[in-house]
Amino acid sequence: MPTSPRETVLCRYRYDPLDRLTDCAPGAEARTQRFYCKSRLATEIQGAVQHSVFQHDDQLLAQLRREDARVEPTLLATDQQRSVLNALDATRPHSLAYTPYGHRPAENGLLSLLGFNGERPDPVTGHYLLGNGYRAFNPVLMRFNSPDSWSPFGDGGLNAYAYCGGDPRNRVDSTGHSPIIKALEAFRQLRGISTASTSISKAANYSKANVKQYSTEYSRIRRIEMKELTDLIKKMRLSFQT
Repeated sequence: MPTSPRETVLCRYRYDPLDRLTDCAPGAEARTQRFYCKSRLATEIQGAVQHSVFQHDDQLLAQLRREDARVEPTLLATDQQRSVLNALDATRPHSLAYTPYGHRPAENGLLSLLGFNGERPDPVTGHYLLGNGYRAFNPVLMRFNSPDSWSPFGDGGLNAYAYCGGDPRNRVDSTGHSPIIKALEAFRQLRGISTASTSISKAANYSKANVKQYSTEYSRIRRIEMKELTDLIKKMRLSFQT
């Protein structure tokens, strides 16, 4: 709320019980509502305009814009950090560029709802509200506007305002708390897939060994049964002869 007649409220923000930004009303413009799928932004509605984001796991795929009866799909091409570098609509591809810390000049244009590192820039300030609204990251100042609640003794690090430990090209911070090395995260995912494949292979080999063992045991039992049956027939023949 403004504390003096000279101050003006540029935007009002509202959060849900999970501390996720769900509503923002920038001045005289129509309010914007946000809807999430788990921790990712899935849909944003502002007046008659609706944007839906399609993604698989951590990979951005496309965006669908609806306004009244008009539907405009856009395919998205990203880098390893999830930054949207190219957006292809029905007419032509649109290239997008950022500074290392995610600043985008106003004349660059942004066809995609999401931008640097797959994050939604705030329509009023241009800052990235990381952690679904937890902290505002200023790409011009290259730092956060507020301190990290996990600093200085937790995973937030000693510098409570630093972004990605000064290494935004190799790290991402989607929570606003602690950065991760994207390449290392991808390696861990591949390692998990490899481990799962190894486990499946071991299980398959174990199953084959079990089948072979059971087959051998079954053959042995059948041989015993046939021998016993043959002996019984011989005894019956001898009894009939006597």
